Amino acid sequence: MRNVKPGSIQAAVQAAIKAAGGLEAAGNDLGMSTANLSRASSNDEDRPGGLGVNHLHRLGRILPASAEPMAVHFAGLAGGVFQPVPACGSLTSDLSALMKEFADVVALHASAHSDASDNPSDFTPAEALASAVEVEKLIRASLIYKAALEDKANPQGVRNG
Repeated sequence: MRNVKPGSIQAAVQAAIKAAGGLEAAGNDLGMSTANLSRASSNDEDRPGGLGVNHLHRLGRILPASAEPMAVHFAGLAGGVFQPVPACGSLTSDLSALMKEFADVVALHASAHSDASDNPSDFTPAEALASAVEVEKLIRASLIYKAALEDKANPQGVRNG
C-alpha cells in the first residue's frame, strides 16, 4: 500500500484493509480490484474522494475487526477514545461484575488514604498505579453493563456508542 501520513483517514483506511486480511482479501470482500482498492486508500488529486463510507461499512460488516481502525480514528476526531465491548451475557452477571469492580476501586481509594499509607493525604505512585488499573477495570465493566442494557432495550443490535 501507499505511504500515508500517520493519524490520517488514509492511515485508518489502510489499517482497516490490513485488519480485513490485506488488499486482496478486502478487495474480494468488496468486489474491487486490489489496484482500485489501493488507489482508493490514497489521498491524491486524481481520486480526492478516497474509499467511500459505504465500502468501509460493508467491509466492517463482513469483518468486524476492520471497523476498529475507523472507530479509533473517528473517536479521536470527536475528542474521545474507542473501547471495544465484547458481546454481553446476562445482566445479572454483568451487574455483579460492575459492583465488584466499583468495590475494588473504593477499597483501594480508602486504603490509599488510610493511616497505613505512606502518604495518607494523597496517592503514592504505587497506589496511583494500582488505582488506575482498577478504574480501567471499572470502566470496562461499566461499558459492558451499558452495552447489555442497550442490547436489552434495542434487540436490533444497534448501540449508541
